[in-house]
Amino acid sequence: MGRKLHRSCGAVVALCAATMSGTAGAQDATADRIGAIERQIRNLQGELQNLKKELGDAKQQLQQSRSEAQRSKEEARQAREAAEQARQDAVKAANAESQATQAAAQAQAAAAAPPPQVAAAEAVKVGFPGGRPTISTSDGKISFAIGNQTQFDYGTYFQNPTPTTQFPHLNYGVNLRRERLFFVAKYDDWTLNVTPDFGGSPDGNQSSQFLYEANLNFTGIKPVTATIGYFKPWFSLYDSQSSNDFLLMERPSIIEIARNVAAGDARASVGAKANQDQWFASGYFTGSQYGAQTGSPLNGEQMSMVGRLAGRPYYDSDWNVQLDLSGEYVFKPAINSSGQTTFNLQDRPEDRAADQNRLISTTSLPIKNVGVYGGETGVSWRNFLLQGGYYHIGEDQQKPMSQPAPHLNFHGGYVEGGWVLTGEPIRYNTGAAAWARPKVERPFGLTEDGWETGPGAWEIGARWSVMNLNSNVTPGVSQNVTGGIFGGLQQIFGVALSWYPNDWVRFYLQFQYSQVDKLNAAGTAQIGQHFETLAGRMQIAF
Repeated sequence: MGRKLHRSCGAVVALCAATMSGTAGAQDATADRIGAIERQIRNLQGELQNLKKELGDAKQQLQQSRSEAQRSKEEARQAREAAEQARQDAVKAANAESQATQAAAQAQAAAAAPPPQVAAAEAVKVGFPGGRPTISTSDGKISFAIGNQTQFDYGTYFQNPTPTTQFPHLNYGVNLRRERLFFVAKYDDWTLNVTPDFGGSPDGNQSSQFLYEANLNFTGIKPVTATIGYFKPWFSLYDSQSSNDFLLMERPSIIEIARNVAAGDARASVGAKANQDQWFASGYFTGSQYGAQTGSPLNGEQMSMVGRLAGRPYYDSDWNVQLDLSGEYVFKPAINSSGQTTFNLQDRPEDRAADQNRLISTTSLPIKNVGVYGGETGVSWRNFLLQGGYYHIGEDQQKPMSQPAPHLNFHGGYVEGGWVLTGEPIRYNTGAAAWARPKVERPFGLTEDGWETGPGAWEIGARWSVMNLNSNVTPGVSQNVTGGIFGGLQQIFGVALSWYPNDWVRFYLQFQYSQVDKLNAAGTAQIGQHFETLAGRMQIAF
């Protein structure tokens, strides 16, 4: 039994040993399989990385191939265009050669034939700038223009004279105030102006009014305009305005008297002006006016100087503000046929409708020299205008030692305003440094149905002016005693209504109240008067 037990125990031990041996072998086999699987995974991952790299390389090669294909297409297109351009150039060259051959043949034919007539339409241009008929070359270098100014006045006086009134019967009627034809010829920087005037005061008097201007201008040095000949030198704000643009029919008396000292219409002059938007300056040497030698020839003509300076310290689309200074000096008065120097300051009562009497006048005075100085200012805002000025005139008399000869002083001024009722703005002319009439926005006319197309432009103006030609005198004492002059004191209050049917036609209606206080030479009798005037004007200007 013991032997059996021993055998049984041995068998159990042997079975356990075999079992443990088998288990260990199984574990080793499992570990080997896992290692093999891991090696396969690593190999697959490597192959996947290789495949990704090869795919990226293939994509890059594909993109390069596409770019090369696009470049090839572009080069092919450019080659086709170059070939087409070459073909066109060849055609053009052939055409040019053919045209050259034809031109040579035509030149030979033209050399043998008379010069052809150039069509007028191809050589010149015809237009109406500013309403003025103008003919010019196509490049504008040469031109010729014709303009017109017609002012036909009519009016009457309402008087209440006294027994001592100097002019108790002022004439009523009509007067062709101005009838000017402007001839303007231009070549490059040179301009010739010739303007006869068939009007005047009184009309038909051509002794001194037949010529308004005849002068030559040079504009080659900007912004300067040099002028020589007969013309109106630039003097004062008001006198620099065109007579087509006055608010009332005539200039204020102080402006009319002062300008005729050494400036005024048809004055023999040489000098220049320069201007830009903000300033204006001019200066001239002047002589006598056209017609000064008519009747009694002079033994010596006048020599004088005229200057003007103006500035616009502020302006914009609505506003214009201007300051103006002017001066004149006569250093050699005209000498008449008797060897005397005389000078006369005088004016009509700011009206030329019919009567031509000068109600204020210094009469002819022997003088050594005459000086004028003063200034004006003006402000415009849209369709409103206000301006005014003052001037002083001084004279040194030339009399025998036995006669009193004090220095004479005369002065005057004015204030006036304008309002364009229809709203057109007051225009400013930089070339003249002065205001101009409005431009009509809705011209008056009739349609086929007979209705008006616009009201035109309506403007009202008012003025007060004063002119004092009394100097160094005492009422009741003769001017021969004092050496002074009873020239008269004139004040005028006026109002005018203007209608512009269009830019070239204007009608005035004007009323004035005038006060002329004037003593006779003895200083003992009032020879002036107070009166009213009613006047009108028809104006055409282009």
